[in-house]
Amino acid sequence: MARSLSPTLAAVVEELELDQTPVVTMGLLHEIADRNQLGTHPKVIAARLREQGWLLPTGQRGVWEFAPGAHAGPYGHGDPTMPLRAALAADPDLAAALALGTAAWARGVADRVPTTLDVAVPAGVHVPAGLARTASVTTFTSAIGYTTVKGVPCHRPETVLVHLSAEPGAPRSWGAVAEWLPDLAAEADAQVFAEEVAHRSRSTKVRAGYLLSGMRPNLAAPLASLVGDPVRFGRRTEQLRRHVSTWRVLDSALPVDPTTWEPLR
Repeated sequence: MARSLSPTLAAVVEELELDQTPVVTMGLLHEIADRNQLGTHPKVIAARLREQGWLLPTGQRGVWEFAPGAHAGPYGHGDPTMPLRAALAADPDLAAALALGTAAWARGVADRVPTTLDVAVPAGVHVPAGLARTASVTTFTSAIGYTTVKGVPCHRPETVLVHLSAEPGAPRSWGAVAEWLPDLAAEADAQVFAEEVAHRSRSTKVRAGYLLSGMRPNLAAPLASLVGDPVRFGRRTEQLRRHVSTWRVLDSALPVDPTTWEPLR
């Protein structure tokens, strides 16, 4: 596709190129049009830039990915976080963050980014339709807040560990989780983990203790006193893999018994 530029579009693209803008909103096009005193309406500018391959769809209405001239065509940045980035561009106040396996990838402990972005929002937060279509969105409220990784909000290691324990049915593959879980657990700070898990349900705390008992016994030990009635780890529809009496956990999710894992150094 040829990407010719009229003088009006050239002025817009020049600003986008200078700012290295990965995501373009209609509001930004209005600002550029006003700043350059362009007579063409921003909606028309957006339509023409889309037709010529300078703006690519993100799934979020009124938000596009910018394909700069250096890409030599209508090609995106290949940014796996684009669905969340676009949603945040449309609503900067949106409380959403990379979660689970995507957070592990963003933090450098998982080798592969999941094919579908994992995003978590706190309870009660409305999920934009565009994000719901392009990402796997779960509801989980962090007690310790987010950090920024790869330019977007991301769950901390301690939050990922508690999220896994609160919703063991959330991961698409526990086999994949097992590959990066030790490295993630090694980064968890004991005090921050205690803060994140403090006000969770007893079942979540017991599952967290069970999950971390082999790798991080120092994180698991304070939770051992909560062992009581049996707790299920995984979906009830899944076949039971093991019953670990020390934690009274009925495990139908984990591929291996986490209590047998060597403590991390």
